[in-house]
Amino acid sequence: MKNLYPVVIGSALSIAMIGHAAPSKGYNQPTQTSYENSNPYPMRYEVYGAYLYLQPNGSHLYYGAEAIGLNNSIAVPAVNANWNILEVKPSYQSGFDVGARILFDYADLDMTVNWERLHASDSSSFVVSSAAGYMVGPFFDIGPNAAPYKIASGQASLHYDQVNVDFGTQFNLTNRWRADVCAGAGFAYIKESLGSSYSSLDGTIVREVSTYSKFLGAGPQLGLDFRYKICGNFAFLSDSMLSLFMGQLKNGTTYESSTPELALLDVAQPNVQTTTVPHRMQLVPGFEQRIGASYDASFDCADLTLAIGYQCQIYLDAIQTVDMTAPQVLPPAAIFSTQVGVYAVGFQRTLSNFMLTGLFVSLDLRF
Repeated sequence: MKNLYPVVIGSALSIAMIGHAAPSKGYNQPTQTSYENSNPYPMRYEVYGAYLYLQPNGSHLYYGAEAIGLNNSIAVPAVNANWNILEVKPSYQSGFDVGARILFDYADLDMTVNWERLHASDSSSFVVSSAAGYMVGPFFDIGPNAAPYKIASGQASLHYDQVNVDFGTQFNLTNRWRADVCAGAGFAYIKESLGSSYSSLDGTIVREVSTYSKFLGAGPQLGLDFRYKICGNFAFLSDSMLSLFMGQLKNGTTYESSTPELALLDVAQPNVQTTTVPHRMQLVPGFEQRIGASYDASFDCADLTLAIGYQCQIYLDAIQTVDMTAPQVLPPAAIFSTQVGVYAVGFQRTLSNFMLTGLFVSLDLRF
């Protein structure tokens, strides 16, 4: 992904840049409508709303692993173990993008403010065979220690909010092509939570692992939009935005263990343990792209633009996790099993991306 920047800059002459910062100006027809030509006021106003049907995704939504039964036909069955990775797969869900714009006609400038939001959650579950050698567990403990666990479930929650304030101008390349250029600032909040649970068939032995990662940042952004008038009031749109967010990453993990063994150790259930990670500053590049088609209509009181298309967004290194590494090792001379808690051998820090892809339908009203 480090090569993203030259690709984006090189394609900016042919693919447009918008983002949320230029919601309304991105959907106008290349030429002014009759209402706009007859408006005597030096300033005009626009309001914008879009329905989003997007699929959020991250690079760290694996909630466990299944150990497949051992091959007892060979002399040492353990050398032939196999595993199946379990993942929560996010579905398409609804979001919105709303904004407003002021056009300073006398200065050939405009200012836009908008807010985009998508809050989504999905889950998955898995039950392994009750036969010997089948088990489920987290990545850091999917060996013989996980033998009691036969049921696994994962719950993922992804939250995204972004507010943008931008100033822009537009110019006509030809009588059919129009370009809009904007620059400003964006404010982004991204949170990913993943909860995993593993239990025995009778529910007496349970292990739960909950992780979260949050990023809150702000930074400059640059956009470039193109409109090509196809025929009549129909136009092709292609919009993009490149952003650089500087902000704070926060993350942590909580482990909960429940088992009859805890009573023998005089420990209350569940046994709760945590991994606390210091907050750190992080630079998160973001790239957004929309392509689609629009239709313009003019009325006595206002003009409107209806647009539909596809959009994709990616935020690099916006999610951080610090995970235990496998395998677990019990303390020396331990008189209890790993059912009562977790025992770290080491930790590994991982940065991953946050993505949104799907459809948008927008309505832009100018008056």
